[in-house]
Amino acid sequence: MAQTAELKLPGVLDSLSALCKFAYQAALEAGLNEHTAWEIELAVDEAATNIIQHAYTAEHPGDVRLVCGRDGSRFVVRLFDRGVPFDPETVPPPDLTSSIETREAGGLGMYLMGRMMDDVQFNYNPETGENELHMSKIVGTRLPDDVRVVPVQGRIDATAAPALATIVHEAAETGGRRILLDLTGVTFLSSSGLRILLLLARELKGSNGELRLCSLQPAVAEVFALTGFTQIFTIHRTRDEALAALAQVE
Repeated sequence: MAQTAELKLPGVLDSLSALCKFAYQAALEAGLNEHTAWEIELAVDEAATNIIQHAYTAEHPGDVRLVCGRDGSRFVVRLFDRGVPFDPETVPPPDLTSSIETREAGGLGMYLMGRMMDDVQFNYNPETGENELHMSKIVGTRLPDDVRVVPVQGRIDATAAPALATIVHEAAETGGRRILLDLTGVTFLSSSGLRILLLLARELKGSNGELRLCSLQPAVAEVFALTGFTQIFTIHRTRDEALAALAQVE
């Protein structure tokens, strides 16, 4: 990676602040805006907290090594440790829709890492005994501070609609006036999904905002075409195309 920065600290909670500030500053120096740098800082905080609290113990302490920097159109973060290997499949998805009486508080760390970053991978090297958490965020174009990119995964149907609405509302509440939904990972779209997208677009328009879409898979694109929704939404072929367009619109 070009513009790489590295920091190694003891794997204790007292190191969190320094690790996060280091990642935030590296992101700013790589040309990212303050909101994107904050997203990276939050992902690093959640990742490092998991390492400190679960990979190491008081009887078996260790270090956390953070390497981050710009790599072409991506900002890459790598965290290394020599603690207990982590299997992300053991973490259930968080409950984002239940009431305060029934909602479980756990499972949000992995969720936030996935929301803040575009790619999250866990690797273990048996030869060195080292764990690596590799995260990256697409930052090819510097965006205005009112733009938020929201990656969406899986199905957009009646079941998933409330969670999608929550995510978009959160993006708007953090200052996102123009929101881009990246549908690369969406494999299924129903009429209920179309309805929630339409309602969200209306909400944003009502507050002088905008909802755009990009990277539709063939099956999803066909549903848009069949229902005439291609005439309602601004749809970009790729994320890079969308980001370039949003960067030019003030």
